[in-house]
Amino acid sequence: MLDRDERRLKRLARIDISGGLPPSVNLLSDLIKFLNQTRTLRGKRIVVILEKMLELEEMTRPIAPEEPMIAALEWKRTDPQKFKIHWEIEKRRAILQRELSRYRFTPHAEVIVGGGGRGPSQWMAWWKGDSGTRPEKQLGIVASEALEMILKLTQLGDLTRLRRCTHCHEWLFARFRHQDFCSTLCQQKSYTQTPKWKEHRRRYMRDRYRLLRQNPRLKRRSR
Repeated sequence: MLDRDERRLKRLARIDISGGLPPSVNLLSDLIKFLNQTRTLRGKRIVVILEKMLELEEMTRPIAPEEPMIAALEWKRTDPQKFKIHWEIEKRRAILQRELSRYRFTPHAEVIVGGGGRGPSQWMAWWKGDSGTRPEKQLGIVASEALEMILKLTQLGDLTRLRRCTHCHEWLFARFRHQDFCSTLCQQKSYTQTPKWKEHRRRYMRDRYRLLRQNPRLKRRSR
C-alpha cells in the first residue's frame, strides 16, 4: 500500500496544471509586442515586474546552489558582505511579490470526455487570470497572459532571453544566448558608433581627400 501511495505521489509531483494560454507559435512574438507597445498602467506594471525579475536574476546568478537563499543573521557578524547581498535580495524579492500580488488567477475545471460507463471521465484543469480585462486593440494578449508567459519562461530557464536591444532598447527574445540586438539594422547602427568604426571612417575620408587632391579628374567625376 505504501509503495502504491509513493508512486501516486510521484505522479502527482509531475502534474502541472496548465495556464490559460493556448499553445501557439505566436506567443513569444505576442509577448514581445506586448512589452514594447502596451500603453495601460496594468500593462506597464508587467514590464516593471519583468525588470525586477531580471535584476534578481543578475544578483542571484553568482550565488552557489548549495548556499541558502536567505539573509542569515549570523552572516551580519561573520560575513557582512554576504549578508548585505542577501538582504538586498530579500528586499527586492518583497517588492516583486508586492507587484505580483496585484494579479489574480482563478482555477477552472471542466469535463472534456465522458467515461463511457467504463472508467472515470477526463477532466481539464487550468488557471485563468483577469477574465474581465479588455485587451488593448493592437495587442494579441492581455496583461495576465503576458505575466503567465514570463513565469513559464522562468521555469524553462529562459527568463534572461527576454532583454532589451543594446541599440534601440526595445524588448526582444534572444534566439541565441549572445544576441544583443533586435535586428541587423540595430546591430549595424551600433557598430557605426564604436571607436573602431569611427577611426576606420576617419582614415577612409583622409585617404579619399588625399586621392581627390592628387587626381582632380576624380573630383569632377564624383560631383
